[in-house]
Amino acid sequence: MSKQPFISVKNLSVGYDSRTGKTIQVLRNVSLEISRGESIGLVGESGSGKSTLALAAMGYFKRGLRAIEGSAHFDGIDMLALDRDDLQKIRGGRLALIPQNSGQSLTPTMRIGRQLTEALRLHSDLAASQFPDRVVELLTQVRLPDPAALVSRYPHELSGGQQQRVAIAMALAGEPDALLLDEPTTGLDVTTQAHILELLRDLAHERNMAMLYVSHDLGAISRVCDHVVVMYAGEIVLTGTARQVLLEPCHPYAHGLLTSIPRLNQTSLPMALDGRPPMPGEAVTGCAFADRCALADAACRTTPPDLQRVATGEIVRCFKSDMIGDMPVSNRKPSRMGDADTTATDDALGLDSLAISYAK
Repeated sequence: MSKQPFISVKNLSVGYDSRTGKTIQVLRNVSLEISRGESIGLVGESGSGKSTLALAAMGYFKRGLRAIEGSAHFDGIDMLALDRDDLQKIRGGRLALIPQNSGQSLTPTMRIGRQLTEALRLHSDLAASQFPDRVVELLTQVRLPDPAALVSRYPHELSGGQQQRVAIAMALAGEPDALLLDEPTTGLDVTTQAHILELLRDLAHERNMAMLYVSHDLGAISRVCDHVVVMYAGEIVLTGTARQVLLEPCHPYAHGLLTSIPRLNQTSLPMALDGRPPMPGEAVTGCAFADRCALADAACRTTPPDLQRVATGEIVRCFKSDMIGDMPVSNRKPSRMGDADTTATDDALGLDSLAISYAK
């Protein structure tokens, strides 16, 4: 990663206290650095700690969670040492979050223009007389049609993609230096996702922002991010360029994520990852992925691997990283659909002169 990080998380462990008084860790010794103009993708299964890490970088912890050790800095500011008022001055301004299901984050009884005005009032130095023009400008920047008319609408009058663009516009109101995005395209159709991803990529480039993109969608990550960080059971297990991680991963978990994706040219079923990750607080004596790994041996089950840099430049937590290329891409029999002759010219479905009308 860069030598001058704008967002820096070092050796951070996050957990909660159980009813018995035992500290249960959900993040363990995690380090992450992001520079201005750099986009990092954070991937992993649900419960791997992705969102917890992203929120911790903002100095935010869900109820019951706390930082056990480590640090989180934003442009040299210790986010774990600030009180709530000081944190609020940074969040939504220089450091903005675009959450999952952004439509739910919009106030349903407030018009779009007023919501953007509130964001400007809190996080900009503009005079009140400048707010109306700036609101239209923000909606234009996120490529919404007819922004002058849009300001008087309510969130329910917009499509999911339009609501997402409004949420992005609100994040931009404070002229952020960094964006944290938590599954920002969830629930959107494929075409709308593509437009949102293109918008985010262009905005990050134009504004030279640091960007942390949390997602389980590897396709989305490949479109937006320069580097990818893979998390498993509260630990970072792989870090590398997007090309390295998404094309030639050197960790069996990342390999498993890729082989579980259906592909149009694949004549066999995707290979699902068997088993489950260890639960928070569950005793793990060796590698957390060992019970699900086809390459694991006795050493993997008794000795926890450390992060190490391999010849390709990736940083990986695995004893078997040089054997990933030998792992199968599928171990299942071809599906009935896959058995069909894919070179056949007969159409499987055809439509001709179709018309649809609705009665008034």
